[in-house]
Amino acid sequence: MRRIYPGSITSYSQFGHLKVPKSVKAVCPECRKKVDFVLKSTYQSSKHGLMTESSCPSCKHSAPFIIIMKEREEHPDVYIYDPKTMTHPLNQIEQLPRIPEELVRAYKSAVNVHQSKENSATAVLAKRVIENILKHFLSEQGRGLTLEQQFKVLPEHIDLVKPVSSLSPLLASDGALHQMLELEMDLDDEMAELIMDLLEDLIQYLFVLPGKIEITHNLIEKKLD
Repeated sequence: MRRIYPGSITSYSQFGHLKVPKSVKAVCPECRKKVDFVLKSTYQSSKHGLMTESSCPSCKHSAPFIIIMKEREEHPDVYIYDPKTMTHPLNQIEQLPRIPEELVRAYKSAVNVHQSKENSATAVLAKRVIENILKHFLSEQGRGLTLEQQFKVLPEHIDLVKPVSSLSPLLASDGALHQMLELEMDLDDEMAELIMDLLEDLIQYLFVLPGKIEITHNLIEKKLD
């Protein structure tokens, strides 16, 4: 699910005593164009909120929308179902511009055999995924090295700081983004969504991923003891 922020809701309508979104500006899950969705008024209602759908005016793809009503709050939480932005890695890696196709295929195969409870095949394909990751960054310099040795030298071949330090020029004090954050320039809907994406990416990169790796590392160690 992908959140639709209040700034991207362009009009509202009345559903009983509820004020609900009528049209929203959002990226289509199918054609990836930013379009105006007009939500159908035939809602499926539950105690938690409403569900409806809308067709993309560009590609005609029908996308489901979830509207969660909250007491004492003016704006409901609105979500569009977008499997391409779901948090599972399979739904993310194919969108990355420079990820090796061989790695994508190996990871998909590992996921498939794991879901089939084929543990021996899972082990074989998991090793292949690890080897493909290391090969991408180490290239020929990893040849002949064990997996342990390759992981030791990996930090010498990848700049883990670059994704964060590259944000510095964007936030220069005389730059447009800095002026938007300081309310010296107007922020449009699209830029607001991009900034929210950046916040999510930073939290994932600096807190969630390191924390998850540490937790998984500790669980594996505990299991091996």
